[in-house]
Amino acid sequence: MTTETWLPLVLGYLIPVGFFLLGWGGMEPEHARRAAARGLLALALATLGYFAVGFAFHLGGAGLMSNQEGLAQLDLLVRWGFIGLDGFFLSGGADTPEALLLFAAYLPLAATAVLIPVISLSRRATGWQTALLGLLVAAVLFPLPACWTWGGGWLAALGQTVERGHGLVDYAGSGAVYLLGGMIALGGALALPRTTARGEPVGMPPAHFPLLACLGALLTIIGWLGWSLGTPFHAVGAAVNPGRVAAGGLLGTAGATLTCLIYCWLVLGHSDPLMVARGAVAGLVAVSAGAPFLPPWASLVVGGLAGLLLPFGIYLVDHLLRLADSSGAVATTALSGMWGLLAVALFADGRSGQGWNGVGLETYRTVTGQGVTGFLAAHGMNGDGPGQLIAQLAGLVAIALAGLLSGWLTITLLELPRHPRPAPQPRRDESCASDENEYTSSSSHP
Repeated sequence: MTTETWLPLVLGYLIPVGFFLLGWGGMEPEHARRAAARGLLALALATLGYFAVGFAFHLGGAGLMSNQEGLAQLDLLVRWGFIGLDGFFLSGGADTPEALLLFAAYLPLAATAVLIPVISLSRRATGWQTALLGLLVAAVLFPLPACWTWGGGWLAALGQTVERGHGLVDYAGSGAVYLLGGMIALGGALALPRTTARGEPVGMPPAHFPLLACLGALLTIIGWLGWSLGTPFHAVGAAVNPGRVAAGGLLGTAGATLTCLIYCWLVLGHSDPLMVARGAVAGLVAVSAGAPFLPPWASLVVGGLAGLLLPFGIYLVDHLLRLADSSGAVATTALSGMWGLLAVALFADGRSGQGWNGVGLETYRTVTGQGVTGFLAAHGMNGDGPGQLIAQLAGLVAIALAGLLSGWLTITLLELPRHPRPAPQPRRDESCASDENEYTSSSSHP
C-alpha cells in the first residue's frame, strides 16, 4: 500500500475524534463523563452498522461508477439510484482489496455523522436511546444520502437526468455528513421534552474544556485536509485541483475563525475560545461542499459568513427553540452545511470539476474543459448558476428533510417506553351511576 493511499485514510479518522473533543468542550464535568463513554460507543456502533448494511446501501453500485476490477461485482443500484444492494457484511463482491479500502475510507465520515447527534442528544436522551439512534444512523440514515450524493444516486444524476448543472455537488460532506447529522440531532431534540425558560446565563466550564475544544478543532482540520487531499472515490473521473482543496479548506477555516472572534469581541468584550473553536469547524463544514470549485477569495467569504451564522444558530437552538445543545453540534453543522451547499451555485467558477458526476467530460456549455460552474463564472467560462442552484437546492431539501424527520421519528418511537399511555378514566356519567347503585344497594340492605 502506497503512502498516497494509507496516509489520507489514517488522517481521516481524526475528523470524528476532533468532533468528539469539540462537542465535549462545552459540557459540564458530570455530563462530559457520561458523554465520553457514549462517544466511544458511537464509534463502535458506526463501525458495526456500516459494516453490516451501511456500506451496501451506500456503495452497492460502486462498480457502475468505476472500472476498477475489484469493484466489478458491486453493481446493484436500485432504479432511480435510491439505494445500493450489494456488499452486505463485506461479503461477496465487497470482499476485495479495493472494496475494503472503500469501506475504511468512508467509515470516518459515517462515524462523524453518528457522533453529531449522539453527542448533541447525550444530555437529554438515555444511553440506550442514543445507542440505537447511532446504530440506525450508521446502518441506514447516513448511507442513503451518501448513496444519493456519492454512490451514483439520484441527486448526483440530476445533471444527466434533468440537465441541472453537474447534479448535486458535495465534495467533502457539507450535506451528506454535516447537514445530515445536524438535522438528525435537531429532529431528535424536538422530539424530547423542551427545557424550561432560560434564566441567568450559565458560566463557562473549567478552563481545560475550551482547550480540549480547540484541540478538537485542530484535529478536525488536519483530518479534513488529509481525507480531502486523498481524492475520494466519488471524485474519480473528475478533474480536481488538490491545491484548491487545501487552500479552500484553510481559507474557509481562517475566515470563520476571524469573523467569530470579531463577533465575540464586539458582543462579549473578550474572546471566547469555545466559540472560536466551533467557528473554525463551522467554516470548514461550509467549504466542504465546494472547496475544489471555488476561487480562493470565495472560500474566505464562505468561511467568514459561516463564522457569523454560528452565533445565530446557537441563539436559535438554545434560546428560541429551548433545546439546550451544550455540545453546539446543531449550530456548528446544520446552518453551515446548508450555506456550503448553496455557495457552490453562487461562487463555483468552472475552472475545476470537469467530468464531475459524469457531466461535461470534454465540453460543458460549449466550453472545452469547463467544470462545475455557478453564477460567478471565471473569464472564458459560461455561467450555469440557475441550473446548479436547482441541483443544490434539491439536495439541501432532500437531505435536511430526511435528517429532520428520521431523527424526530426515531426519538419519538424510542420515547414511548419511557412514557406509557395512562389507563383510561371512567366517564363522569358512568362514575355517578356506579355510586348511585352502591348507595341504593346499601340502603335497601342495612
